[in-house]
Amino acid sequence: MEARLIRKITVSLIAVCILFCLQIDTGWVVQGEQSLAHRFGQDCTIPTPPTSRISPFRQVIGSNDEGSHDKDNSTHQEWWYFIAFFNSNDSELKNWSMMVSFNQMALIDILFCAVFEDGTNRSYGGTITTWTGTLTAAKSGVNVSFLNSTVKGRYPQWEIYAEYNESHKGAVVVNVTYTAQSLPLWLFMNLGYNRSRSPLGHYCIITSDVQGTVTINNTTYMVHGAGYHEHSWVNVKQTNPAPLRHRFIEGLQTISGDVPLWQLLLDAWDWTSIFLENGWNIFVAKICQQSPISRMFPGSLWVTPDGENITECRHFDFEYLETINTTIPTIEIPTKIHIKAFFVKVLLRNPSEGLVRLDLTIEVVNRGEFTWHDPEVSFGVWECPCIVEGTLSWGIHRVRLQGRAMLEITRAAMVPPS
Repeated sequence: MEARLIRKITVSLIAVCILFCLQIDTGWVVQGEQSLAHRFGQDCTIPTPPTSRISPFRQVIGSNDEGSHDKDNSTHQEWWYFIAFFNSNDSELKNWSMMVSFNQMALIDILFCAVFEDGTNRSYGGTITTWTGTLTAAKSGVNVSFLNSTVKGRYPQWEIYAEYNESHKGAVVVNVTYTAQSLPLWLFMNLGYNRSRSPLGHYCIITSDVQGTVTINNTTYMVHGAGYHEHSWVNVKQTNPAPLRHRFIEGLQTISGDVPLWQLLLDAWDWTSIFLENGWNIFVAKICQQSPISRMFPGSLWVTPDGENITECRHFDFEYLETINTTIPTIEIPTKIHIKAFFVKVLLRNPSEGLVRLDLTIEVVNRGEFTWHDPEVSFGVWECPCIVEGTLSWGIHRVRLQGRAMLEITRAAMVPPS
């Protein structure tokens, strides 16, 4: 009797222990999923699209990747670029947007500091352009200065203080903290190798939490929303730059109509960073857009529901539906774009999920034009807040996409003879 009672008690205790352990384990799993969804703002009721095979090496950066890559005897271009949409309910500038970028552009340094009003075509701030040497940057981590403006930090957090004080555009001060909510992602491959002497590189932080203040004409507003950060650089070895530049300018003289032939062939690039209402993010970059050889070049199109898992496409349609003239006579920029993509490689990896199809329309609702010139060439960057609508479909799933985007258009054109 006693032995039987002891066995019953022992079995009961074991059962209680097993149930207790299962409850702890189940509770931990659910809590972990909720934390992940909360962290990335993802709605767990939305189906997750099938993903691409991304090399882990493409989703890592080191301290030397984040720093300066300026090399002697090279034509050097490098920028640390930040945008944000203040789409959180606690933001005092609800649905306004901003752009801050610290740029070394070979012969000149530029600070971009602009804020875009929601619902109008008004913007505040602009660019400050100086001869090279004004912008300084450390080799390790992000420690960049331009006059009184700075950006400092290391992944996953950066502190930005940028000011623009030109009176005709209104004084603007941006003082915000970026905290990464996604893994880094290199554009095509990891070319940095955590080396300060890397000749070429481009990586993105697709989404970050952005909090701080924006001051416009001495009035300060609390802001909160989602942001995007990229760091890009290129060094071209140049032992005798003057003759090389002369030959480059000579090559621009071949004109087709009013548009230089080189511009038809290499029409710079367009890209857009998209923040969707369901917590997803999309990034699209297309080089040589509107040129006869543009379809030969791959682009980059990423869809991510959580900042870690990526659905990627290299070849897609990027069609201008509407365009507008700019202050540079030979340059038009798009105001409405249709993107259509079929993710064939994703299908080959996940055949049971069906073909992933993206259909997206991007429409400009505000725009800032930033131009600079030398005697022979005009350069322009157009920063354009947009609204986005479309769908992502695969198998039996069809997810409606709505949100906001920042479209950047970069162009250069010959200065017509006077």
